[in-house]
Amino acid sequence: MEAREVIAALADGTITVRRSARRRKTISVSRDHGSYVVAVPARYDVDRHAGDIGSLIARLEKRARTAPRGDAELERLAAELNDRCFDDGIAPASVRWVTNQRHRFASATSATREIRVSDRLREVPRWVLESVLVHELAHLRVPDHSAAFTALTRRYPDTDRAEVFLTGFSYGETAAEASARHRD
Repeated sequence: MEAREVIAALADGTITVRRSARRRKTISVSRDHGSYVVAVPARYDVDRHAGDIGSLIARLEKRARTAPRGDAELERLAAELNDRCFDDGIAPASVRWVTNQRHRFASATSATREIRVSDRLREVPRWVLESVLVHELAHLRVPDHSAAFTALTRRYPDTDRAEVFLTGFSYGETAAEASARHRD
């Protein structure tokens, strides 16, 4: 976010400033119901440092786009995607990261409605993880990879792009394993 955008957002209330007499040097930014809250020292010149605030907001947004780190965050993301892409009353019973999936990216058990996601995907871009979750959510409805299943996965707009990413990701993992074996 550029300085002029920060100043405009301050004017329209998208960014709120909270001044503190106890805060001496640091500033921080957080999200609050769709707007930003900037905590600053009491004498901080917000207009003069709008670029710094914009940089902090950009970092906050980048962090929000990364994959969820914990099971609770992963489950929230799956629930959001389930509502957005399906909204038919079928929901997963649990969604969690697992460490024992070395050859699959994720799996779903339709009988128990459990979704397990390989921890190898913790560092992939969020849109890739979202595509994997939509794939597994689709399996709660259709257990095979039929045309009906494919139609469900296509409700996520970045499915094709994520498949290309995952193909390269898988190739990279395989190549790295082969290289490690070759060195031994």
